[in-house]
Amino acid sequence: MPDERHPNFLTCPAVPELPEGSVGELKTQNSKLKTESPSDDTRYAIRDTRPGFPWGKALVLLGILLLLIAGFVTAPAIIGGTRAGAAALRAESALKLAQTHALAREFRAADEELAVAERELLEVRAGLRATGAWRQAPWVGSKIRALEEVERAGSAAISGMRDLLFAAISIQEALGAAAPDGLGVAPDRSYNDLTKEEKRAIVSRLAETLPRLRTAREKIAIAAEAWSRVPQDELFAPIRNALSPLAAQLPDAERRLGEAVSILEIAVPILGYPAPKSYLVLLQNADEIRPTGGFIGTVGVMRVDAGDLEHIEFEDVYAVDNPVAETWKESPPEIMRRELGVPAWFLRDANWSPDFPDSAARIMDFYIREMKLGRNVDVHLDGVLALQPEFFRRLLLLTGPITVEDKTFTAENFFDQLQYDVEQGFFLEDQLPVEQRKEIVSKVGDALIEKLTTQPAARWASMLDIVASSLERKDILVYSADASLQRLVDARGWGGRALGTDGDELWVIDANLAALKTDGVMDKEIIYSVDATDPAGPIATVRLRYTNTNRRITWRYTRYRSYTRVYVPEGSELLSWSGGRGNPDVFNELGKRVFGAFWVIEPGRTGELVFRYRPPARVSGRLASDSYTLLVQKQPGAEAKLTLDLRLGKTVRSASPPEDESQFGDDRYRYETDLLKNETFNVVFE
Repeated sequence: MPDERHPNFLTCPAVPELPEGSVGELKTQNSKLKTESPSDDTRYAIRDTRPGFPWGKALVLLGILLLLIAGFVTAPAIIGGTRAGAAALRAESALKLAQTHALAREFRAADEELAVAERELLEVRAGLRATGAWRQAPWVGSKIRALEEVERAGSAAISGMRDLLFAAISIQEALGAAAPDGLGVAPDRSYNDLTKEEKRAIVSRLAETLPRLRTAREKIAIAAEAWSRVPQDELFAPIRNALSPLAAQLPDAERRLGEAVSILEIAVPILGYPAPKSYLVLLQNADEIRPTGGFIGTVGVMRVDAGDLEHIEFEDVYAVDNPVAETWKESPPEIMRRELGVPAWFLRDANWSPDFPDSAARIMDFYIREMKLGRNVDVHLDGVLALQPEFFRRLLLLTGPITVEDKTFTAENFFDQLQYDVEQGFFLEDQLPVEQRKEIVSKVGDALIEKLTTQPAARWASMLDIVASSLERKDILVYSADASLQRLVDARGWGGRALGTDGDELWVIDANLAALKTDGVMDKEIIYSVDATDPAGPIATVRLRYTNTNRRITWRYTRYRSYTRVYVPEGSELLSWSGGRGNPDVFNELGKRVFGAFWVIEPGRTGELVFRYRPPARVSGRLASDSYTLLVQKQPGAEAKLTLDLRLGKTVRSASPPEDESQFGDDRYRYETDLLKNETFNVVFE
């Protein structure tokens, strides 16, 4: 019987078994099928009725599963990011409102909005933390971590701003207690309108705010540093938009807070809080220049208690010196003895050291001992304030003219009129004895103080600006016997201290010796040049070119006579000099090398005093490296033009302050300026 097979689709193998010999037939048939055209006869077609695998459904199910997994994984990131973004938008709105309130001096309302912004940033933090494992993802994680840095910076900044507002609120409340409307000192009220208790309350609040201001400064510094670490291109837009305006203000806020803290740290104790303070006030005449600013012609004692000026009285310095003329035994510097012919060193000449703290300590000592010896009066002093005529001129520009004894003093004629009255007018017009010749100075001072203390509060800021600029230009010098307070004064640059540097330096100090008021008509130029074309042996030259513009000798002006000291880096070697009388003095003082000489310039003539020297290794080492620094200190009261011509032997890449563009690209640095304050010059070589 033929072999009949009936396939059972439940039991048949995946590959059906074939009878022996059928494999070859199948191959032959298959090859025929490949070459023969298909037939229209489909009667013998075999239909595959086995069920196929459902790929479409499987793919759909797989896609759904992947979406569910993705949703499960990304949901925290999406929810957290949305939460953080929404909170950032609310924080942005609160910060804008806070700024609006602060500008309107609505400090409490501003603080409330900052509190809202602070809470919203906490919400931003929570939203970012909710992103879970995404914080560690390669790309997304860096974005999230950057946002966390931003949130920390923003929180620190807002916390600092709130400390600052707390201080502002405290001060505002103190001022409000002195104002009829409770919103601050009324613009038309003056210092004299405030009671002693009101002044103390204001200064007391200033003292109380200092810890908060220090904290605010530190927090804002932390915020600025944190913000600088954030890659700006990785920030989430809502958070970036919320915090970028705040971050942009951080550097300026940090700088201003630093200034406010340092000023208040000095101002509060100087204003006599918590204990009253007494100061010796010196009026230095810059037309008769002396090392710390001018001849001490008038002195006075001022007592201040928590901002209240209790007492101030001026007198001629000779009224202090003359009673001890026969008994005072302090030996003067030799040059002073020789050129002034004085037997002793009195108060009027005590500002011989250009380092003001050094001179001020001596001045206090001389004053206290002379008052005891000459008048049997015990004096307690807490410090010294030295004032220049330029300071009073600026004050008169603010207050307007003052009238004393039918004489009008303006900003334009103030010094000339006063100079005439104390040198000529007291005798020719007023018929006063010599001992009373400077009474006019005291009266003018009293009138100016009266005018200043009656200025409306609306002008106080302008007065503070004058004080601040005068401190910077050394038209006011401050010395405190309290060492900790003096360190703060020195840090602000208000103490007239001799500065140190590890680079190059120059400090020119003139001392008018019996030349009347001739500094008032002198044109002075300081020319400093360096030739470092041979780095192993640079040569420096200081050339002082002074012109006595007065054409004849008068009661006020004469030939110029100065003992001039040039302070340069310690270790400098003097090679040559010219222009002075006798031999130069060479010595060390204040951590510097000093070249000193006495010289004279006749009316209408120009003189030059020149010192040529080899700087020490510390300067030549700088010149041989990739940068050079020069510190030029200003003598208080002096007016001079400064010209630099530094041939450095290397191409200058950059400089601060920069040269004129026409001088770029060579090995020289040239610069000219009026020496109004201490200047630092930095040059970088290629």
